[in-house]
Amino acid sequence: MLEQIISITGVSRRRWQPFDVVSPGGIPFSGYLCRDESDKLGMLAVTAVAGEERLEFIYAMPKIHYPYVKEQDGSVRVSIPVPQNIVDARFNLKLDGTAIIFYPLTDKEGNILEVIPRTRLQPVLTPSRWGDWNALLQDVLPDRAPVEEAIRTQKVTLVFELWGYRNPHLVQYDTPLALTLHTAVRPKKPVSYRLLADMAHRYKLDLIPTLEVARPDPAGLAQAYRRWQAQMEAKNQAAGEDVFVEEGAILMLSTRDTAVYWKCKPPSIEEIHWTADANVSKTDVEHALFKMLENGYDFDNGRVQDVYRELESDFDPERIEIAADLINRVYQEFLLELQKRAWLRHLVAESGLDPRDTPPLMRYLSQHYPRKEMSWVYNAVKTLYGV
Repeated sequence: MLEQIISITGVSRRRWQPFDVVSPGGIPFSGYLCRDESDKLGMLAVTAVAGEERLEFIYAMPKIHYPYVKEQDGSVRVSIPVPQNIVDARFNLKLDGTAIIFYPLTDKEGNILEVIPRTRLQPVLTPSRWGDWNALLQDVLPDRAPVEEAIRTQKVTLVFELWGYRNPHLVQYDTPLALTLHTAVRPKKPVSYRLLADMAHRYKLDLIPTLEVARPDPAGLAQAYRRWQAQMEAKNQAAGEDVFVEEGAILMLSTRDTAVYWKCKPPSIEEIHWTADANVSKTDVEHALFKMLENGYDFDNGRVQDVYRELESDFDPERIEIAADLINRVYQEFLLELQKRAWLRHLVAESGLDPRDTPPLMRYLSQHYPRKEMSWVYNAVKTLYGV
């Protein structure tokens, strides 16, 4: 069936990753996951459900690109195409977390068997000793009924951002953990802001904040795009070295029913590299490692060469080789932090204490750590358990 999938989608064989999993509700299903950096990124081609063969494509969150055009002198300019049928243009806040995608698993007749949460490059949430996405999701969304009702009645896939200091990424937040809706896909394209906001209101879902509603004018949007980049960059620079408080914005252009997205990030954390001398930074390596973590990478059996491969979508191999020492150092620091947190979780579980009752837990943990590490222990407990 893979040949049929390739023929229908036009995505090459090497971009399809096979899977064979069981849903949280106990339904076995299998197929292929698309890793192509396009609107099909994360799409599932389901080929069997509960032992019955079938073929269904389930779209996820499309790859969002920058609206840049490269000039002959190597510089770039912002060029935002605005079709005549665009009725709404707005910059929405870009949150720095993990995309959690709720999608319907259906039978051959299209009846929804189960609503399943996943990350972008996994068909189901998979806990590991590095992190338990199901536990975080349960904490932030103890009642999934509104989400499930929205998906069952609106026939959509919903995409949320799971963000906050309990799911640490580059941006530092004061919020422990939150789940914010930013995209609905029906069936292949994101729906318009009008429809998205209506779903959020109807089912009482937290919706991504709008930073600015703009006129759908190419020149005006380009100016607003650069203005938001500058404002967010200024906030990051003011926060201090290697400290980020703004991840960016998403420009959402809506017709009456559908939408297209453009990525807008401050230069300090932009992921795209337009010049031949673009160097790999610590931020770039950390971005790659966070992506690997949330997509189920096995760090127990990992290799730094896998980080190189993750970076290849943004950098030339020569630049990656030049940054080999930096990549190795950041990888080892990241791995050490994961190992320390895994051991801390083990100690907390072994103690039998409530991690939210901080004083007795800190007294217990002080038996296992030198005094100079207790500040790290406290902050790690706060991050892991939201105290």
